[in-house]
Amino acid sequence: MPYLVNGRLVAEDSIHREEVRLRRDPQWEAIADEAERARRLRTAAEFAAVDLTLVEQLAASDPRPIDSEVVECEVRKQEALGNCRSAENERHIHQWIEWNFRLQRTAREMTAGACLPTPADIEAFYEANRPNFRGSAVFHAAHIVKHIDAQHSEERARLGIEAALAELESGSGFADVAERHSDCKGRGGDLGEFLAGTMVKEFEDAIRDLNPGQRTGIFRTPFGFHIAELRAKIPAGPVSFEEVREDIRRVLTVMRRHREYLRVIGKLRSRAEIRWIPEASAHNHEHE
Repeated sequence: MPYLVNGRLVAEDSIHREEVRLRRDPQWEAIADEAERARRLRTAAEFAAVDLTLVEQLAASDPRPIDSEVVECEVRKQEALGNCRSAENERHIHQWIEWNFRLQRTAREMTAGACLPTPADIEAFYEANRPNFRGSAVFHAAHIVKHIDAQHSEERARLGIEAALAELESGSGFADVAERHSDCKGRGGDLGEFLAGTMVKEFEDAIRDLNPGQRTGIFRTPFGFHIAELRAKIPAGPVSFEEVREDIRRVLTVMRRHREYLRVIGKLRSRAEIRWIPEASAHNHEHE
């Protein structure tokens, strides 16, 4: 459903681009019904396309010039990247760069009135959300792996990992068995320390509930068959205020600037003439 915003057409292509952009947000997956998800996404895309048009109109109405030296510097960067292949091409890139600088200036000024977080605001946010500020667990593990890929069949990998397990069960040391059997030799299979979430899910699921010194049986990941030994584990613990102070400041700043942006957009909407038009009328507007 196309729209006219202050007489300017918001075409279907613009709405579709916003829909593609918004669809990247994982929040939409929380809507199980596909038809309902599509309906809400479409509505949000129409809303966003209208907002973008209002911002573009505000930028276009600003008579202040953009610093020509800044524009020329960016044009030269594009030339160095090979994006300017002709005088006509350079002219279009020059216009595109200047327009984007105008949009950026407008967006900055729209949020300039935001009330930035104070040190007290930042500390209050930490105290209110203290249980959520926890670091990741740290694991120290070693492994034996037999790869499954174009050069290594599943059958061959299975026989190799079973041979390694048999030696471990007979009392051989993990490092020695890793050096004899693993497809990743060196350091006795030692992976060193790594944060939770670093390894593939199957690997972490296998070692998560082990105690230091224990090992897994044979398990599979996308890389092949493994046996892992946990050397040490540091559970996830609380994170201090000092560790997250700057992160909280950045998040609160973004939130407040976005709130100010929405306030300004609301004022632009209240003064704008916004109406939807039939497809046939939209076609006529495209050719005016």
